Amino acid sequence: MGQQLSTVKPLCPPGRPPRYEDVPFAEVTLDNGEPYTLKMDIYQDLNQKTPGPCIIYYFGGGWMYGEYKQVTQKAVYCRELIRLVEQGYTIVSPSYRLASQSVFPACIHDCKGVVRFLKANAKRYNIDPERIGVLGNSAGGHLAAMVAMSANCKEMEGDVGGNQEYTSAVRAAAIFYAPSDLVELIKNDANAAGKNLSGTEVDHAGKSMDTVVTQILGYTEPGKSLLDLNRLLESGDTSKRDWKYIELAKKCSPITYASADSPPMMILHGGKDPLVPIEQSESLYRALVSSDAEAMYLSSSQANHGPTMGEEADQMAYQFLKSRLA
Repeated sequence: MGQQLSTVKPLCPPGRPPRYEDVPFAEVTLDNGEPYTLKMDIYQDLNQKTPGPCIIYYFGGGWMYGEYKQVTQKAVYCRELIRLVEQGYTIVSPSYRLASQSVFPACIHDCKGVVRFLKANAKRYNIDPERIGVLGNSAGGHLAAMVAMSANCKEMEGDVGGNQEYTSAVRAAAIFYAPSDLVELIKNDANAAGKNLSGTEVDHAGKSMDTVVTQILGYTEPGKSLLDLNRLLESGDTSKRDWKYIELAKKCSPITYASADSPPMMILHGGKDPLVPIEQSESLYRALVSSDAEAMYLSSSQANHGPTMGEEADQMAYQFLKSRLA
Protein backbone atom coordinates (compact mmCIF):
# COMPACT_ATOMS: atom_id res chain seq x y z
CA MET A 1 0.00 0.00 0.00
CA GLY A 2 1.22 3.47 -0.78
CA GLN A 3 1.86 5.99 1.96
CA GLN A 4 -1.18 8.08 2.79
CA LEU A 5 -0.67 11.78 2.27
CA SER A 6 -1.26 13.98 5.28
CA THR A 7 -4.05 16.54 5.03
CA VAL A 8 -2.77 18.55 7.98
CA LYS A 9 -1.62 21.98 6.89
CA PRO A 10 1.90 22.81 8.16
CA LEU A 11 2.52 25.72 10.47
CA CYS A 12 4.14 28.82 9.00
CA PRO A 13 6.06 30.50 11.83
CA PRO A 14 8.29 33.53 11.16
CA GLY A 15 11.67 32.67 9.68
CA ARG A 16 13.56 35.09 11.92
CA PRO A 17 13.15 36.59 15.38
CA PRO A 18 11.71 40.10 15.78
CA ARG A 19 14.08 42.99 16.34
CA TYR A 20 11.70 44.37 18.96
CA GLU A 21 9.73 41.67 20.76
CA ASP A 22 6.58 41.86 22.89
CA VAL A 23 6.35 45.64 22.59
CA PRO A 24 3.35 46.84 24.67
CA PHE A 25 1.25 49.40 22.83
CA ALA A 26 -1.89 49.71 24.96
CA GLU A 27 -3.56 48.78 28.21
CA VAL A 28 -7.21 47.82 27.69
CA THR A 29 -10.03 46.29 29.68
CA LEU A 30 -11.70 43.04 28.65
CA ASP A 31 -15.48 42.67 28.75
CA ASN A 32 -15.17 40.75 32.02
CA GLY A 33 -13.47 43.76 33.60
CA GLU A 34 -9.95 42.33 33.64
CA PRO A 35 -7.02 44.50 32.52
CA TYR A 36 -5.13 43.32 29.45
CA THR A 37 -1.91 44.42 27.75
CA LEU A 38 -1.83 44.53 23.95
CA LYS A 39 1.58 43.79 22.45
CA MET A 40 3.30 43.53 19.10
CA ASP A 41 6.38 42.02 17.52
CA ILE A 42 8.36 44.27 15.19
CA TYR A 43 10.52 42.63 12.51
CA GLN A 44 13.27 44.77 11.08
CA ASP A 45 16.81 44.47 9.81
CA LEU A 46 19.25 44.94 12.69
CA ASN A 47 21.25 47.44 10.67
CA GLN A 48 18.32 49.71 9.77
CA LYS A 49 18.79 53.18 11.18
CA THR A 50 16.71 55.36 8.85
CA PRO A 51 12.92 55.57 8.47
CA GLY A 52 11.48 53.06 6.02
CA PRO A 53 8.12 51.64 4.89
CA CYS A 54 6.08 49.51 7.27
CA ILE A 55 3.46 46.80 6.77
CA ILE A 56 1.18 45.80 9.64
CA TYR A 57 -0.08 42.21 9.48
CA TYR A 58 -3.37 41.39 11.20
CA PHE A 59 -3.72 37.64 11.75
CA GLY A 60 -6.83 35.67 10.84
CA GLY A 61 -8.80 33.18 12.90
CA GLY A 62 -12.47 34.08 12.80
CA TRP A 63 -11.93 36.90 15.34
CA MET A 64 -11.79 34.08 17.88
CA TYR A 65 -8.38 32.44 17.48
CA GLY A 66 -4.77 33.27 16.64
CA GLU A 67 -1.97 35.26 18.23
CA TYR A 68 0.60 37.84 17.25
CA LYS A 69 3.54 35.54 18.03
CA GLN A 70 2.61 33.52 14.93
CA VAL A 71 3.67 30.18 16.40
CA THR A 72 0.34 28.44 15.75
CA GLN A 73 -0.54 30.02 12.41
CA LYS A 74 -1.00 28.07 9.20
CA ALA A 75 -1.37 31.10 6.94
CA VAL A 76 1.81 31.98 5.03
CA TYR A 77 1.44 35.76 4.87
CA CYS A 78 3.36 36.91 7.95
CA ARG A 79 6.26 34.59 7.17
CA GLU A 80 6.44 35.85 3.59
CA LEU A 81 6.12 39.50 4.58
CA ILE A 82 8.99 39.15 7.03
CA ARG A 83 11.26 38.28 4.11
CA LEU A 84 10.79 41.89 2.98
CA VAL A 85 12.84 42.98 5.99
CA GLU A 86 15.93 42.46 3.86
CA GLN A 87 14.55 45.09 1.45
CA GLY A 88 14.21 47.73 4.17
CA TYR A 89 10.64 47.02 5.26
CA THR A 90 9.45 46.87 8.83
CA ILE A 91 6.81 44.20 9.47
CA VAL A 92 4.61 44.50 12.53
CA SER A 93 2.49 41.67 13.96
CA PRO A 94 0.18 43.00 16.72
CA SER A 95 -2.30 41.43 19.07
CA TYR A 96 -5.93 42.47 19.33
CA ARG A 97 -8.79 41.47 21.58
CA LEU A 98 -10.51 38.27 20.42
CA ALA A 99 -14.27 37.74 20.43
CA SER A 100 -13.94 35.60 23.54
CA GLN A 101 -12.41 38.61 25.32
CA SER A 102 -14.37 41.58 23.98
CA VAL A 103 -17.03 42.13 21.35
CA PHE A 104 -17.04 44.57 18.43
CA PRO A 105 -15.75 47.19 17.99
CA ALA A 106 -12.96 46.43 20.51
CA CYS A 107 -10.67 44.61 18.05
CA ILE A 108 -11.16 47.38 15.47
CA HIS A 109 -10.17 49.99 18.03
CA ASP A 110 -7.10 47.88 18.91
CA CYS A 111 -5.99 47.65 15.29
CA LYS A 112 -6.29 51.40 14.82
CA GLY A 113 -4.37 51.94 18.04
CA VAL A 114 -1.48 50.02 16.49
CA VAL A 115 -1.22 52.51 13.62
CA ARG A 116 -1.28 55.54 15.91
CA PHE A 117 1.33 53.97 18.21
CA LEU A 118 3.69 53.33 15.31
CA LYS A 119 3.30 56.90 14.05
CA ALA A 120 3.88 58.31 17.53
CA ASN A 121 7.00 56.17 17.90
CA ALA A 122 8.14 56.30 14.28
CA LYS A 123 11.58 57.70 15.07
CA ARG A 124 12.28 55.07 17.73
CA TYR A 125 11.38 52.18 15.42
CA ASN A 126 12.80 53.61 12.17
CA ILE A 127 9.41 53.86 10.47
CA ASP A 128 8.26 56.42 7.92
CA PRO A 129 4.79 57.38 9.26
CA GLU A 130 3.65 58.32 5.76
CA ARG A 131 4.43 54.87 4.37
CA ILE A 132 2.41 52.43 6.47
CA GLY A 133 0.31 49.74 4.81
CA VAL A 134 -1.83 46.91 6.17
CA LEU A 135 -2.42 43.31 5.19
CA GLY A 136 -4.70 40.70 6.70
CA ASN A 137 -6.37 37.40 5.95
CA SER A 138 -9.91 36.31 6.80
CA ALA A 139 -10.91 38.11 10.04
CA GLY A 140 -7.53 39.86 9.86
CA GLY A 141 -8.45 41.00 6.37
CA HIS A 142 -11.69 42.43 7.73
CA LEU A 143 -9.70 44.34 10.36
CA ALA A 144 -7.16 45.58 7.81
CA ALA A 145 -10.03 46.82 5.64
CA MET A 146 -11.68 48.56 8.60
CA VAL A 147 -8.40 50.30 9.45
CA ALA A 148 -7.92 51.39 5.85
CA MET A 149 -11.48 52.45 5.08
CA SER A 150 -12.91 53.93 8.30
CA ALA A 151 -10.06 56.29 9.18
CA ASN A 152 -12.44 59.25 9.19
CA CYS A 153 -15.07 57.62 11.41
CA LYS A 154 -14.69 58.82 15.00
CA GLU A 155 -16.91 56.06 16.40
CA MET A 156 -14.69 53.37 14.89
CA GLU A 157 -11.47 55.09 16.00
CA GLY A 158 -11.61 54.48 19.73
CA ASP A 159 -8.85 55.63 22.06
CA VAL A 160 -6.80 52.46 22.52
CA GLY A 161 -3.25 53.39 23.48
CA GLY A 162 -3.93 57.10 23.22
CA ASN A 163 -1.81 59.01 20.66
CA GLN A 164 -5.00 60.74 19.53
CA GLU A 165 -3.02 63.50 17.89
CA TYR A 166 -2.09 61.00 15.18
CA THR A 167 -4.45 59.64 12.53
CA SER A 168 -4.89 55.91 11.96
CA ALA A 169 -5.05 56.45 8.19
CA VAL A 170 -2.76 54.16 6.16
CA ARG A 171 -1.31 54.37 2.67
CA ALA A 172 -2.62 51.08 1.21
CA ALA A 173 -4.21 47.74 2.09
CA ALA A 174 -4.20 44.16 0.82
CA ILE A 175 -6.91 41.85 2.12
CA PHE A 176 -7.35 38.12 1.61
CA TYR A 177 -10.83 36.50 1.61
CA ALA A 178 -12.19 38.94 4.17
CA PRO A 179 -15.74 39.42 5.40
CA SER A 180 -16.67 42.91 4.17
CA ASP A 181 -20.44 43.08 4.68
CA LEU A 182 -21.52 41.55 7.99
CA VAL A 183 -25.22 42.15 7.32
CA GLU A 184 -25.03 40.05 4.17
CA LEU A 185 -22.97 37.51 6.08
CA ILE A 186 -25.77 37.20 8.63
CA LYS A 187 -28.21 36.46 5.81
CA ASN A 188 -25.87 34.01 4.14
CA ASP A 189 -24.96 32.09 7.25
CA ALA A 190 -28.52 31.95 8.50
CA ASN A 191 -29.37 30.22 5.23
CA ALA A 192 -26.44 27.83 5.62
CA ALA A 193 -26.40 27.48 9.42
CA GLY A 194 -24.11 24.80 10.72
CA LYS A 195 -21.31 25.49 8.25
CA ASN A 196 -18.07 24.23 9.82
CA LEU A 197 -14.60 25.77 9.70
CA SER A 198 -12.83 22.43 9.26
CA GLY A 199 -10.49 22.26 6.30
CA THR A 200 -9.55 25.93 6.48
CA GLU A 201 -6.66 27.84 8.01
CA VAL A 202 -8.70 28.04 11.23
CA ASP A 203 -9.59 24.35 11.20
CA HIS A 204 -8.57 24.01 14.85
CA ALA A 205 -11.46 26.23 15.80
CA GLY A 206 -14.21 23.66 15.47
CA LYS A 207 -16.89 26.36 15.53
CA SER A 208 -19.77 27.00 13.18
CA MET A 209 -19.83 30.41 11.49
CA ASP A 210 -23.13 31.36 13.11
CA THR A 211 -21.44 31.06 16.52
CA VAL A 212 -18.61 33.31 15.34
CA VAL A 213 -20.89 36.07 14.01
CA THR A 214 -23.18 36.15 17.04
CA GLN A 215 -20.28 36.10 19.51
CA ILE A 216 -18.30 38.91 17.91
CA LEU A 217 -21.47 41.06 17.83
CA GLY A 218 -22.24 40.21 21.45
CA TYR A 219 -25.56 38.61 20.49
CA THR A 220 -25.20 35.84 23.03
CA GLU A 221 -28.22 35.97 25.30
CA PRO A 222 -29.70 32.54 26.14
CA GLY A 223 -32.18 31.37 23.53
CA LYS A 224 -30.90 33.77 20.86
CA SER A 225 -29.30 32.56 17.64
CA LEU A 226 -28.18 33.78 14.25
CA LEU A 227 -31.53 32.64 12.87
CA ASP A 228 -33.30 34.98 15.30
CA LEU A 229 -31.02 37.84 14.25
CA ASN A 230 -31.74 37.14 10.59
CA ARG A 231 -35.50 37.08 11.20
CA LEU A 232 -35.19 40.52 12.79
CA LEU A 233 -33.13 41.73 9.84
CA GLU A 234 -35.73 40.48 7.36
CA SER A 235 -38.51 42.12 9.34
CA GLY A 236 -36.84 45.52 9.10
CA ASP A 237 -38.34 46.45 12.46
CA THR A 238 -35.91 49.08 13.74
CA SER A 239 -38.00 49.58 16.88
CA LYS A 240 -36.97 46.23 18.31
CA ARG A 241 -34.38 46.33 21.10
CA ASP A 242 -32.11 43.90 19.29
CA TRP A 243 -31.93 46.08 16.17
CA LYS A 244 -28.80 47.59 17.74
CA TYR A 245 -26.95 44.42 16.71
CA ILE A 246 -27.91 44.99 13.07
CA GLU A 247 -26.64 48.56 13.35
CA LEU A 248 -23.42 47.29 14.93
CA ALA A 249 -22.96 44.85 12.06
CA LYS A 250 -23.32 47.73 9.59
CA LYS A 251 -20.88 49.96 11.48
CA CYS A 252 -18.31 47.16 11.61
CA SER A 253 -18.55 46.35 7.89
CA PRO A 254 -15.79 47.74 5.64
CA ILE A 255 -18.24 48.15 2.74
CA THR A 256 -20.07 50.82 4.75
CA TYR A 257 -17.06 53.13 4.39
CA ALA A 258 -16.32 52.76 0.68
CA SER A 259 -15.52 56.22 -0.65
CA ALA A 260 -13.16 58.14 -2.87
CA ASP A 261 -11.07 58.73 0.25
CA SER A 262 -10.35 55.01 0.66
CA PRO A 263 -6.65 54.25 0.17
CA PRO A 264 -5.54 51.96 -2.68
CA MET A 265 -6.75 48.43 -1.93
CA MET A 266 -6.10 44.98 -3.34
CA ILE A 267 -8.76 42.37 -2.66
CA LEU A 268 -8.07 38.65 -3.07
CA HIS A 269 -10.50 35.74 -2.75
CA GLY A 270 -10.45 32.05 -3.66
CA GLY A 271 -13.09 30.47 -5.87
CA LYS A 272 -13.20 27.40 -3.62
CA ASP A 273 -13.60 29.30 -0.35
CA PRO A 274 -16.13 27.33 1.78
CA LEU A 275 -16.21 29.82 4.64
CA VAL A 276 -16.41 33.43 3.46
CA PRO A 277 -18.59 33.79 0.33
CA ILE A 278 -16.66 35.18 -2.61
CA GLU A 279 -19.50 37.66 -3.09
CA GLN A 280 -18.18 39.47 -0.01
CA SER A 281 -15.04 40.51 -1.90
CA GLU A 282 -16.85 41.11 -5.18
CA SER A 283 -19.31 43.47 -3.48
CA LEU A 284 -16.53 45.39 -1.77
CA TYR A 285 -14.65 45.79 -5.04
CA ARG A 286 -17.78 47.10 -6.80
CA ALA A 287 -18.45 49.53 -3.95
CA LEU A 288 -14.92 50.90 -4.16
CA VAL A 289 -15.03 51.21 -7.94
CA SER A 290 -18.38 53.01 -7.86
CA SER A 291 -16.89 55.39 -5.27
CA ASP A 292 -13.97 56.21 -7.58
CA ALA A 293 -11.49 54.64 -5.17
CA GLU A 294 -8.42 52.80 -6.43
CA ALA A 295 -8.99 49.06 -6.13
CA MET A 296 -7.77 45.80 -7.63
CA TYR A 297 -9.55 42.46 -7.35
CA LEU A 298 -7.98 39.06 -7.90
CA SER A 299 -9.72 35.72 -7.68
CA SER A 300 -7.90 32.42 -7.98
CA SER A 301 -10.49 29.88 -9.10
CA GLN A 302 -9.02 26.91 -7.23
CA ALA A 303 -7.93 28.65 -4.02
CA ASN A 304 -9.48 27.70 -0.67
CA HIS A 305 -9.84 29.78 2.50
CA GLY A 306 -6.08 29.85 2.99
CA PRO A 307 -3.52 29.13 4.14
CA THR A 308 -2.38 30.69 0.84
CA MET A 309 -3.94 31.93 -2.39
CA GLY A 310 -1.05 30.42 -4.29
CA GLU A 311 2.44 31.79 -4.87
CA GLU A 312 1.54 34.04 -7.81
CA ALA A 313 -1.50 35.61 -6.15
CA ASP A 314 0.26 36.11 -2.83
CA GLN A 315 3.24 37.77 -4.47
CA MET A 316 0.94 40.14 -6.37
CA ALA A 317 -0.48 41.32 -3.05
CA TYR A 318 2.97 41.94 -1.59
CA GLN A 319 4.07 43.74 -4.76
CA PHE A 320 0.92 45.89 -4.65
CA LEU A 321 1.81 47.11 -1.17
CA LYS A 322 5.44 47.62 -2.07
CA SER A 323 4.52 49.80 -5.06
CA ARG A 324 2.11 51.92 -3.00
CA LEU A 325 4.61 52.35 -0.15
CA ALA A 326 7.55 53.21 -2.42
